[in-house]
Amino acid sequence: MGSGTAVPSLERCSSSVLIQEAGTYTLVDFGYGTLRQLLKLGITYHDIDRIFFTHNHPDHVSDLIPFLFGARHRPSARKKNLEIVAGPGFREFFNALMQAFKHWLIPTDYQLTITEVDEGAKQFGRHQVVFKKVRHIEMSRGYRFENSAGKSVVLSGDTDYCPAMIELGKEADLMILDCAMPDGEKISGHLVPSLAGKLAQEAQCKTLCLTHFYPPCEMDVIGETVSGIYDGELVLAYDLMSFELGDCNAD
Repeated sequence: MGSGTAVPSLERCSSSVLIQEAGTYTLVDFGYGTLRQLLKLGITYHDIDRIFFTHNHPDHVSDLIPFLFGARHRPSARKKNLEIVAGPGFREFFNALMQAFKHWLIPTDYQLTITEVDEGAKQFGRHQVVFKKVRHIEMSRGYRFENSAGKSVVLSGDTDYCPAMIELGKEADLMILDCAMPDGEKISGHLVPSLAGKLAQEAQCKTLCLTHFYPPCEMDVIGETVSGIYDGELVLAYDLMSFELGDCNAD
């Protein structure tokens, strides 16, 4: 949905990925611009079944507020119950949001539940989800989604190089990794192309999709650097890019 960062861009909305399978819609992160991107696909606040958050930085959560605000308004209020899944501390963060906005975010016609996860695995709807703590902030969790056919997609959110992401990404059909800055301009808690390539090569994922590009990033340089390290299929994300996990071809 969005391949950008905290820096506003006309080309890239902030972080979000939509997983769609057999009429179910799962969001991973909900950065600003996501609601409009969903509408471009004909998807509204009525349709989302579950939202996973990798962490609670604004460029990953900010469209949750207008989502909840819109979903409560009658006569077009959301009816379907909603589950939010995130790392430890998210419930406290969410309660603070509710305090700040008072009744304006409280559901009217649906139930909202928050599930905090630490490390482990659990069945969520159609997917078996593995979750591990990754290197960004204390709340940060990476996720591996696997369906009944054994197809897997792995998402890092923001992360630095860490063994947990290698484990999550082992032989995944698709791994979506943070690649925030160029080599030589690394910032703590984020990957650069050389580290993203190293991580993907060690994980032996089948397809690597890099995303979360800050403005200094140059796509051709990223591609050249990563391809020199990682020997699988490499894709550089753009907004509304889609994959069919049957063959992992990008559109």
